[in-house]
Amino acid sequence: MIRGRNLSVRFGDVQALALEVLDLAPGERVGVRGPNGSGKSTLLRVLAGLQPLTTGSFEGLPPPGRTVLVHQRPCFFRGTAADNVAYALNLHGKPRAGADAWLSRLGAAHLAERIATTMSGGERRRVAIARALATEPEVLLLDEPYAALDEEGTAAVNEALGSFGGTLVIAAPELGAARTERLIDLRPA
Repeated sequence: MIRGRNLSVRFGDVQALALEVLDLAPGERVGVRGPNGSGKSTLLRVLAGLQPLTTGSFEGLPPPGRTVLVHQRPCFFRGTAADNVAYALNLHGKPRAGADAWLSRLGAAHLAERIATTMSGGERRRVAIARALATEPEVLLLDEPYAALDEEGTAAVNEALGSFGGTLVIAAPELGAARTERLIDLRPA
């Protein structure tokens, strides 16, 4: 169980995140919604260990490398879509051959040999989610995962996430297609 209390992140005079309690059970699927600037992305970066808290604390966070964040604008290494997924597999001691299978699960097998920088936003998102899932994280954090996805892409992402057994946190202004069990609303009162 991940337990967060009195979570706050400030950038100078700007309150980027304020959340009294955050509890995440193993395998739970949580949606985080709110308008731009409400702290959704900041919360995901904190959970991923990329942003320190100004105040507050967490207990029960997985060890480094067991939480994966897929950013709003995923970054890619030089090379093909398959190279990018294979790189993540290699970091986790898994064979490169799994890259094609993960791309297939996200309906992106046809992108395997495409250079990552030539893909559309929706294609890049599917490849980034395939890369994240390939590492089999304990906690998967998705920042606006449905942005730029067409109906086929949305269905592929939902199907792949449906078989994910870890804790899932999806952040977006509106959760629409996201299949979550619980909602955290960061909208101002």
